[in-house]
Amino acid sequence: MHQTIKHIEAGRTIAILRGDFAGREEEIVAAMIGGGLTAVEVTLNSRDVMAAINRLAKRFGSEIAVGAGTVLTPNEVVRAADAGAQFIVSPNRDISVIEQTKKLGLVSLPGCFTPSEVVEAINAGADAAKLFPANALGPAFVKALRSPLPQIRMVPTGGVTAELAREYFIAGAWAIGAGSELIGKDWFSDSGLERLRQRTAAFVAAGRR
Repeated sequence: MHQTIKHIEAGRTIAILRGDFAGREEEIVAAMIGGGLTAVEVTLNSRDVMAAINRLAKRFGSEIAVGAGTVLTPNEVVRAADAGAQFIVSPNRDISVIEQTKKLGLVSLPGCFTPSEVVEAINAGADAAKLFPANALGPAFVKALRSPLPQIRMVPTGGVTAELAREYFIAGAWAIGAGSELIGKDWFSDSGLERLRQRTAAFVAAGRR
């Protein structure tokens, strides 16, 4: 099994860094690793994203999976790979992005919203299907999809809290993606990183089998 897949599977929560973190991404990720995190993506619409991915990959890339999110074109896949990204996440299903990702030996998690998109993505080489936006689908969708497609790794993303994560895992999700519900806005305040560590631990605990 691909080492990046092993890392994602270990914690079953992919933290999503999106926005401006004032160059403090390493502090934030270190706090989440303290809570058990094993995978993080930085979205391409974040400030200085390639530099951030590069720093995170160099410091944490041997112990957790470091990826790029909101990747929309094959050229962006190449840039993210050059920065050190190990997996590629997209909000949509673009076959050319999946193919470029696999060509470079990275793990592919394209966004899908229907059963047809999920199957098409996996047939194109994707390693897992990011179900997005998950808050428009819900755990029942995951459970229903698992019946005909039990072999497919599904990653609900969008509006996933720690409590909802537990429901998604019970329904059959392989992992979940969590952005603002996990990162919050208090990480820069006094004891904010400790609260972030605790929130991370709650997400990871929800995924324990």
